[in-house]
Amino acid sequence: MTGLRIATVDGANVRSGLRAGDLLVGIDGLVPRDIIDVQLDLPGARTVVVQRGEQQLVLEPTEGLDAAALTFDEAVPGGIRECNNHCEFCFIRGLPGGLRPSLYIFDDDYRYSFLWGNFLTLTNLDEADWARIGYQRLSPLNVSVHATNPDVRRMLLNNRHSPAILPQLERLAAMGIEVNAQIVLCAGLNDGEVLERSIQELSSLHPSVRTLSVVPVGLTRYSRVRNIRRPAPAEAATALQQVESWQEVLRPRIGVGFVYGSDELYLLAGRKDVPSAEGYDGFPVLSNGVGLLRSMLDQWHELLARQRNSRPPRKTVWLTGGLAAPALERMAEAWYARNGWRPQVCVVPNTFFGGEVTVSGLLTGADLIAALQTLEADVEDIVLPRGAFGFDGHCTLDGVAAEAVGAAHPGRVHLAATPRELLAIFSASSEG
Repeated sequence: MTGLRIATVDGANVRSGLRAGDLLVGIDGLVPRDIIDVQLDLPGARTVVVQRGEQQLVLEPTEGLDAAALTFDEAVPGGIRECNNHCEFCFIRGLPGGLRPSLYIFDDDYRYSFLWGNFLTLTNLDEADWARIGYQRLSPLNVSVHATNPDVRRMLLNNRHSPAILPQLERLAAMGIEVNAQIVLCAGLNDGEVLERSIQELSSLHPSVRTLSVVPVGLTRYSRVRNIRRPAPAEAATALQQVESWQEVLRPRIGVGFVYGSDELYLLAGRKDVPSAEGYDGFPVLSNGVGLLRSMLDQWHELLARQRNSRPPRKTVWLTGGLAAPALERMAEAWYARNGWRPQVCVVPNTFFGGEVTVSGLLTGADLIAALQTLEADVEDIVLPRGAFGFDGHCTLDGVAAEAVGAAHPGRVHLAATPRELLAIFSASSEG
C-alpha cells in the first residue's frame, strides 16, 4: 500500500487523532508521495485518511495540522535520486571503504535540495519533475553550476549529455523558482576567464538566481584525479579579487553583492580576515560555508557584550579543524580580554582524509581520539565540534560513538556548534 508511515506525532496533531504507526494514505483525496506533499497539503486539509492496522480511518481536523510536528519512517519513499554525472572531484569518489553507509550515496535529487539544501546539477530531470517543481513552487533550489560555458561544464561533470545550464535556470526563473548557485573552483579549468563569464551570466539572472558561492574544490588523499587541481594560494587570491570586483559592480546595480567567496577560499588565499557582516547581505548561504566564520565572530562578541559576570578560570581546550581555527583564536582572545584567562585552541590534523581537508565536520573519531590523548591530563573542559558527529550527534563518520571519543580523556568533554553553545558550556562548568 502506498502512503507514508508516521514515526512520531507531536503538538496539535495529537488532538487530530493521528498516531505514531499510522500509514498516512490520503490528504483531501490525494495520496502523499513524500514529505513535500505533506508539508504543502496537510496544514489546510479538510480530511485525512490513515490506515491503522486493518482499519482505515477518515479524520476531519477541526484546526490546522502542523506538518513539522510529524516525522516519518521514510521522508522520501523509494530512495534518493542518484547522480548521473561522473565528476572526478566528487567527494564520494574520494572516500575509502568502511564509513557510514549514507556517505556513499551519489545524491542529485531536487526533492532533497528543496527539503534540506542539498546541491543538485539539474542533469537528471524529466518533464514530470519539471512539472512538479513548477506546480508546487519548490523554491529555493541549490544548484551546482560550476561553469556556464556548456563545454567546460560537461567536462567538469564528465557527462557529455549534460544540458546547457543557462536555459534550465531561465526555465526555473519563468516558474518563479529561486536558485542558490555554486561554483566548485578547479584550478586552470573554471577559474580565470571562465569564472568571469560565469559570474556575468549568472548575475544577469538575478533575482531568480539569488546568490553564487565560489568554493575551492576539496580533494582527499583517496581522490583519483587526472585533470582536477585545487587552487594554489595565488590562484585563490585571484579568484577572490574577481569576486570582490564583481561585488563592487553588482551591489549598486542590484542591491546585493550576489557572488561570495567561501570561508575556505579566504583561508586558502591566505587572507587574514573575512568580510564584515554587511558584505554577506544577510548570510543567505551560510550552510554552504559562506560567512560562517564572520557569523561566529560577531555572535561571540554580541554574547560577551551581554555577559554580566566574569567566569572563573578553567583549563579549557577547543578542538577544531583548520578552517575554523582563526575565528576560534580570535574568540579566545576576546574571552581573555573579558575574563582574564584564555581557552586553548587545538587544531586537529585530518590524517584520515589528508591535509587539504580542513572542515571540522570531516574529522574522524580516530583523529579526535589521537588529539585528546595528547592533551595534558589536568585539562578540565574539552569542546569538540558537534558537526563531526553527524546530524544526530551520535557518532563520527568512521563510526566511533561520541562516548568513545569522550572516554579518551579524563576531563569533561562537550559538543558545540555555535557560540551560544560554547558560552553555555562555560556556564555549566563554572556551576559544576
